[in-house]
Amino acid sequence: MAGLLKNASELIQSEGFTGAHSLIFLIRYAYLSENKALMKLVGNTLEGLNGMEESASLVYAYAEYYKAEKADFCPPAISFLVPRCRDDDPMLLPALAKAANVTGDERILQLALIKADELYEPELKDAPFAALGFLELYRLTGDGTWLDQAAVLGEQIRENFRELFNPSEAYDMQQPSANSAVALLYDELSRLTRDQQWRSAREVQNHLIRLLADKYPTRVAFGLLALLADEFEAKTVVCMFPGDEIPPEVRALQAYYSPLTEFVAVPAETEKTRYYLLKDGELEELKGI
Repeated sequence: MAGLLKNASELIQSEGFTGAHSLIFLIRYAYLSENKALMKLVGNTLEGLNGMEESASLVYAYAEYYKAEKADFCPPAISFLVPRCRDDDPMLLPALAKAANVTGDERILQLALIKADELYEPELKDAPFAALGFLELYRLTGDGTWLDQAAVLGEQIRENFRELFNPSEAYDMQQPSANSAVALLYDELSRLTRDQQWRSAREVQNHLIRLLADKYPTRVAFGLLALLADEFEAKTVVCMFPGDEIPPEVRALQAYYSPLTEFVAVPAETEKTRYYLLKDGELEELKGI
């Protein structure tokens, strides 16, 4: 697995800018592997694009990079691109929801909610992308309705996968393929629900992504996001808070950093909320979080 992901990362870099979904994979791979040089390279690429590709996938990439690096150039780029995205872009809802999550832009959140209402019962071809958007809204709002509806769409996809799967469209092109989106959906559902059915579905779909990646790893870059959990453990931050209720700021951090970092909230006898990085079984207190 490590060789597949490393090979994909190196091929994407050698081929240059091959699509925003490739950059999304590189951002998350660089973050989890703590590859600062790669993260800087991706940042330079994003900063130099200057609206070359007006797509929702690029909005998603800027949002993903801003989540990881807090780069100042990302929010203006997002604001520039959002009104220029096509309404029929399958990545529009996931991109809007993620951008609203990381920037806190209420205007973008309202656009995401409007799009989510339009896609609440989508056509099968749009279901994987709609469900990813619902999961992002669940992280942002904490409203379990979005998680439930993502699971409903996940069930529909499982039952009708043969209809959804088109061998001629198995790979990512200008947009991520349905294959890649389904892999990421099952991965996120398995982690958010801890339900065995989604873990099983994830294993089956990830097997397909591996088969496709063996030939053309750069052509399933978005789907490779689902494989990262097999190689890297999410960073874990333990939040110790006073009282019985999880503080709003902890919930906000959980929403913001998922799935790159897992926040575990623990009530404790402490005067204020404290944060600790769990590393090699030891807790190291974090300052300034």
